[in-house]
Amino acid sequence: MDDRWPHQTVDVLGVRVSRIDVGRLREFVAAAVKDRTKLTITFANPDYVRKAQKDRALRDLMNGFDVNLPDGWGVVLAAKIFGRPVPGRMANDDLTDDLFGQPAEEGWRVFLFGNAPGVAEEAAHNLRAWFPGLAIAGTQHGHWAKDGALPPETAERLIAEINEAAPDILHVGLGTPLQQRFVADHRDRIDAPVIITCGAYFEHLAERREYYPSWVLKLRVGFLYRLAREPRRLWRRYTVELGSYLGRVVVHRIRHGKQS
Repeated sequence: MDDRWPHQTVDVLGVRVSRIDVGRLREFVAAAVKDRTKLTITFANPDYVRKAQKDRALRDLMNGFDVNLPDGWGVVLAAKIFGRPVPGRMANDDLTDDLFGQPAEEGWRVFLFGNAPGVAEEAAHNLRAWFPGLAIAGTQHGHWAKDGALPPETAERLIAEINEAAPDILHVGLGTPLQQRFVADHRDRIDAPVIITCGAYFEHLAERREYYPSWVLKLRVGFLYRLAREPRRLWRRYTVELGSYLGRVVVHRIRHGKQS
């Protein structure tokens, strides 16, 4: 974590979650682009937090980012239970207007790296239509990993491609923990001042701008909506594992009380 981006945080089962609002986030991004100062941003959802509690390496990766935004109401709820509430849920889907509207307004260049072949290109096509004037510096898919890691020669080639495109903001959608490891290992060699992890976000952008219908966001049942769309892949995450996560939050609160 860089001390040039000071802000308050809440400890959610060992993961340092940022307590900033959208306005402060936009200020950080603007300052990083203007000063060419590195700013790394990732997201903490209940699944990542639960895994990080058991996996010290993943916890250290997440805590090494400058900003760690609350992705999911489970993290928002935990912060409130621990006595240090966050302004609200700040997943990639919630921030589309900011992540791409701000660059379109300012003339910044963005690069989309990740997800399956063709997805980033389709996402870029939609983004150009939604945000006139947005400069997409380049796109590249993220299916390069072997045995859970990017081969060194592949990483070298991808970094050279990204730097050649000269983006101001790089979005990395490789899935956790691969995307966090890629940023941690190569942040100082990537010229883009702002690097943001985004998981499967390009898939949402490629399909439509509002992945979650407004009623889903209003009722705060995004996890149920995703479960209904992908039951085979997500049923365990949103039943057994989510229940385990919430149980750990309650136990931690009982044992340690509120955070000061």
